[in-house]
Amino acid sequence: MSKKFLAVIITFVLILSMATVSFAGGLTDGTYVKPAKGFASEFEVTVVIEGGNITSITVGENNETVGIGSAAIEKLPGEIVDAQSIGVEVVSGATVTSEAIKAAVGEAIVEAGGNLDDYSVAVTKTAGEEIVKEADVIVLGGGGAGLSAAVSAAENGATVILIEKTAALGGNTVRAGGPYNAFDPERQASLPAASEAAMESVKALTEKEAVSEEHQKVMDQLKADLEAYYAGDTSKLFDSVALHILQTYDGGDYAGKLDFIEKLAGESLETSEWMEANGVVWKDDISTVPGGLWPRAHTPQNAAGGDYIKANSAKAEELGAEIILDCKATELIVADGKVVGVKAEMGDGTPVTLNANKGVVIATGGFAANVEMRQKYDPSLIPELGTTNSPAIVGDGIVMAEAVNANLIGMEYIQCLPLGNPATGGLNGWMGGIGVEYYYQVNTDGLRFMAEDGRRDTMTQALLAQKGAMSYVITDTNRESENSEINIWGDNIEELVEAGTIFKADTIEDLAKQIGVDPAALQKTHDDFNGYVEAGIDAEFGRKLFGDKIDKAPFYASPRMPTVHHTMGGIEIDLQGHVLDKDGNIIPGLFAAGEVTGGIHGKNRLGGNALVDIHVFGREAGKNAALGN
Repeated sequence: MSKKFLAVIITFVLILSMATVSFAGGLTDGTYVKPAKGFASEFEVTVVIEGGNITSITVGENNETVGIGSAAIEKLPGEIVDAQSIGVEVVSGATVTSEAIKAAVGEAIVEAGGNLDDYSVAVTKTAGEEIVKEADVIVLGGGGAGLSAAVSAAENGATVILIEKTAALGGNTVRAGGPYNAFDPERQASLPAASEAAMESVKALTEKEAVSEEHQKVMDQLKADLEAYYAGDTSKLFDSVALHILQTYDGGDYAGKLDFIEKLAGESLETSEWMEANGVVWKDDISTVPGGLWPRAHTPQNAAGGDYIKANSAKAEELGAEIILDCKATELIVADGKVVGVKAEMGDGTPVTLNANKGVVIATGGFAANVEMRQKYDPSLIPELGTTNSPAIVGDGIVMAEAVNANLIGMEYIQCLPLGNPATGGLNGWMGGIGVEYYYQVNTDGLRFMAEDGRRDTMTQALLAQKGAMSYVITDTNRESENSEINIWGDNIEELVEAGTIFKADTIEDLAKQIGVDPAALQKTHDDFNGYVEAGIDAEFGRKLFGDKIDKAPFYASPRMPTVHHTMGGIEIDLQGHVLDKDGNIIPGLFAAGEVTGGIHGKNRLGGNALVDIHVFGREAGKNAALGN
């Protein structure tokens, strides 16, 4: 997403009657400008002191993630001014940006002659009286699945309240690169035919031993699709719903539920059109997201997940849904065997009771940021591994559901991604674009070590086997961004280079020297790769998907490490989004959608399928909750 904002000016004028000033007049008046290093960018924080007190805080131009870092920028300055203390709580999910702002203000206080300890007193919040509200549908979680459910429920005539435990909407969706898989003949028509090796892998899917009659039926459909393709124009890319289904089923080692996969793939294009009607603007470009296996990834206008959040939150509010931030669900309310509401708590401790006339939808995400929980189900995931997830994604919806006897499925299936930022575990801070067509990956010896278009679990295991589990993405493009100065994550490219986060050179030899690998080795790897692109065959690792040769300076190298990305397990649901109990029965009044659920992707999720999952099943759960189905 391009997030090169004009300066974000957040100025809060001190109202003495509202402020809790312990050291009035203790600071030297003036304007103090201090640097801050946030999660995605460096920026300036301007602190104005008048009459010895902090009267305003301004956060300057920045590229902090919309819906994450931006929440801290909007909220913290006013709280610091009101409290005359940097002892305010960080904004949940935006810890790095919050701490950066607080540190910059602290430096200004010291320069103004203040004792930092005096201005670091912890600010305590006072709980208010219990809030009690009622709606037809209560949605827990303000990410992609929750907002889809809220919009769908409201479209179907329900009154809706959505609560989000952090200070901003978005969840993991706002952190996503935005790829959305869908068989889309109109947009895919401009793509060239897949390589012969890629087509052989498609044919191989029709020759598997059938797991079930339905599996055989889908294989037969793919055979028919291939026959029709070869009888027509073979100069264009082949794709079909049946191929999407079988790649997803096979990619998850046949552990996913086939009927769910059929719904996911079969309704992906229709759901993208529904999202477009809600305000998402799609680019016409199609690419292959890492681990996606085929060129069917759509991206929104700004190439990142924030577009989905912006569009669906606006649509939800337009339809009358009430959205409450900083409100954490803690317990489901059950009466006569039916879920009829939820207990929650505001950030200041104020208790909240939300009564649901028709249903509650859990859309709180998975548990990749919960180290203890993920180790419980997969002990091999050492605590030191970072995660792409929001720090708020800790499995609390799963815990609440299990407390009312919900069944959990596939909890041991946790996906890592071989493209994590070594400093943060996140997906930002690199070059290459969303499409795997635009790069190759090397280890610290300058050698490729895998097929970059493979399954995510396979690629991650290959990276873990390299020295230090370290690699570099090599590219010459920023192709997925509308702005040549900004990558798809909103990072300023030159700032990344200046900070040493990524490396840039006019020759491969110079690039190799910068990253400390043998120039001859990297040059040979580079030349060999471009040869494979030209031939359409990877003689070393069997990569099947290629774009253009990487041969236009400048060249970039981005350090990457493994990072915990997606939890495939969670609450078991049926095709209508009802939560099932441990005996396989529907728990009345309870629905779930998104990464909080399990059983769809199997042992491994294809890249680009998560955003389909959350929107297809979020829409379904919201509709059925509204209709009382």
